[in-house]
Amino acid sequence: MKIKDLYIENFTAFDQAKFEFCDGINVLIGANGTGKTHAMKVMYGAVLGLHFQEIFIVENIKYLIRNNENIDYPLSITNKVDDSSNQFRYISIGLCNKESNEPRTKINTTIENYKEILPVYFPTTEMLSIYDNFFATYERQHIPYNRTHYDLVLNLNEAILRKTHDDYKAIEPIIKNIQEIVTGYKDQQEDLVILENDHFYFNIHGNKLDVNLVADGYRKLGTLYYLLRNGSLTTNSILFWDEPEASLNPILIRKTADIIRQLALAGIQIFVSTHDYLLAHELSLLAEYPTPPAPEKPNIRFFALYKDEPQAPTQIETGDTLSEIQHDDILNEFIAHDSYEASLFNGV
Repeated sequence: MKIKDLYIENFTAFDQAKFEFCDGINVLIGANGTGKTHAMKVMYGAVLGLHFQEIFIVENIKYLIRNNENIDYPLSITNKVDDSSNQFRYISIGLCNKESNEPRTKINTTIENYKEILPVYFPTTEMLSIYDNFFATYERQHIPYNRTHYDLVLNLNEAILRKTHDDYKAIEPIIKNIQEIVTGYKDQQEDLVILENDHFYFNIHGNKLDVNLVADGYRKLGTLYYLLRNGSLTTNSILFWDEPEASLNPILIRKTADIIRQLALAGIQIFVSTHDYLLAHELSLLAEYPTPPAPEKPNIRFFALYKDEPQAPTQIETGDTLSEIQHDDILNEFIAHDSYEASLFNGV
């Protein structure tokens, strides 16, 4: 199952926007407020048939509509699925005025080889350490978690696969790589992450450590490890990963970029939103050069989301490498920082 494209009209930051994705790694860059996370959430919601208010915590669905003046309440959501093609499934979602039934917002996406393989959404919030009693907290709405958090915890609740299972064998090298990154050992026999009595622990250097004693960056990689270990993520899955760089130091960011490469080569379609210079450029290098020990390059596409002025709608620029992107806010800020440092050095 692969998402081929996404069209968004009159929704949050977008007036009209069209994305055409590759079947490997799709990288979304751009300043805050340009809609990177929103684009990933609407795709996730479309595949699962979710209501917008389940994945966007808003009091009124009106606030999701960019041009929301003169709206006749209440709004309704229409969801149309066209299964006429054996190869593609077309999903169309509209926000309409009930009286006129005229769409105020449109979201269309095309899915190739649609199968009942659930996508995985990896939010910026680290979930291993707050797994305990999460469901009660979510149901009582003590903290405004959204559906992506809930679904991730459900995925973490799955039992781990036997090592003889085909899904495990297909991604075993990636599992072992993550384990080596966190522990420093290639041949540790114990699972890196274990779930006992609804609480997570890490096995590191032969010690069983409470999840709360492990650094945030390792917990993030541990979450990915467990999703692979229990089969929530496997070949032909779709992974939405919001800001992988959060809580990671530069060494782990470079290694995470390589893990993303391995996931794509294993058949997982990946959507990544990032603000990080190192992660974005590491992924761009993967698109340009073969990287040992896997000489084959994954398919990678970059999407720069930008605005001509603060209140303007988001526009999309696409390239197969970052060098093809003109509106690279990350690079532009680094250039500005370098110029500022030079001015201080020169006493200007």
